[in-house]
Amino acid sequence: MENSINKNLSNIKKLFTKADIILIILLLLIAIIISITLLNKRNEKIVEIHQDNELIRRCKLDKDEIIKIDEQIIIEIKNEKVRMKSSSCKNQLCVKQGWSSYFPIICVPNKISIVIKSEKENILITR
Repeated sequence: MENSINKNLSNIKKLFTKADIILIILLLLIAIIISITLLNKRNEKIVEIHQDNELIRRCKLDKDEIIKIDEQIIIEIKNEKVRMKSSSCKNQLCVKQGWSSYFPIICVPNKISIVIKSEKENILITR
């Protein structure tokens, strides 16, 4: 058994030189670096605000902003999240939904929907 293991190791040593092993390691490192760079490439998210099924505003989720639809309807974007800060609706369910990074925020009485989309593809579609 031990003899066959030594024989296999000696066959492997004959197949690969030190330069071959260094080349294989370098290629693996390059592949790992490329993979990490591609995976870390951010997919930018866009916030779309619709009222009466019409797009009224489009902004980037990574830019902090306060958007006033009217005096009582205020939408806030902060720390790559969005929320309905205040609304004129009676039950305030849209305000109670809180912050969202993925899911839509809907205010039925005011016919407002806040949808978060990706530049590459829709994260969530509400229609």
